[in-house]
Amino acid sequence: MKIRTFVVSLAVAAAVASGAGTAFAADKVKVAASQRGNWSTAMLIWAEKQGYFKAENLDVEVVWTAGGSDAQQAVISGAAQIATQTGTLGIISAFAKGAPVRIVAASMTGSGGLYWYARKGSKLKSFKDAPAGTTMAFSRPGSSTNLVAAALKKYFKSKVKLVSAGSATATMTQLLSGQIDLGWASPPVGLDKIKSGEIQVVVRGDDAPTVRSQTIRVHAVNATWLKANRGVAERFMRAMWKGHEYGYREAGMKAYSAFSKLPLDLVQEVTKYSTLKNHAYWPVGALDQTIKDAIANKRLKKPLTKAQIDELVQVVYKPTVK
Repeated sequence: MKIRTFVVSLAVAAAVASGAGTAFAADKVKVAASQRGNWSTAMLIWAEKQGYFKAENLDVEVVWTAGGSDAQQAVISGAAQIATQTGTLGIISAFAKGAPVRIVAASMTGSGGLYWYARKGSKLKSFKDAPAGTTMAFSRPGSSTNLVAAALKKYFKSKVKLVSAGSATATMTQLLSGQIDLGWASPPVGLDKIKSGEIQVVVRGDDAPTVRSQTIRVHAVNATWLKANRGVAERFMRAMWKGHEYGYREAGMKAYSAFSKLPLDLVQEVTKYSTLKNHAYWPVGALDQTIKDAIANKRLKKPLTKAQIDELVQVVYKPTVK
């Protein structure tokens, strides 16, 4: 026992003497995250505030972006190592063009958490009956809102015009000022205005059957970074999952209520739109459908091969969804 203790102490002493004492310092991770204030992206905040990142010996810096495509570009360029909650469509397209990106987890499967709305008094009561030229917002090209809006347009054979409008809050401003006809949001954003009657829901993401089992958002990383830091990526995703679990507890609901300044009863309505299961890291659902969507939207020229898919999707942590 004494010998074992001595050997360990000697190893530590050698590490410190050689300047490798920083090996015990937290691993730094830079994260690009879109839509600050949204329910799903708040899990990053909870993972930090609840000490989950610290418990995994991680020093996480978050840079907030206006949309998933901005987060993707940060990862592709190496300005960030991880992009959370980013559109599957954009990641597939970037990968096919040779960008150094990999999917390490599903982020949102199904799209019940997305909805499109019109102003109070609008004649737009039904998406199916929306006249040609009606402007329908999504955040950024390649985003989950882009994928779902296109799926809704195709399913209902609609002639709406898809327009990039930025974040949910920016979209709300544009809609209320009359610049667009259909805005997008994700609960609990906008739920207070629905309750007051200021806006009215016209269509939900899951109204398009093709996206109900489809992973519309993923967590993606820089491929070069992943190759050298797979263990760090696993620890990050484990801490993030604990953030998700916390968010769906009563304490997490109260924390989000205080953070967003929304009444607790509105925050609790989030579970009517999406559950913890929707955020499960595995599997990346209906990837074949997303590839078809990418081709239809001219973001891919041909389907990915099995070898390409195996290279693209490298889930590093598979938690049990309770």
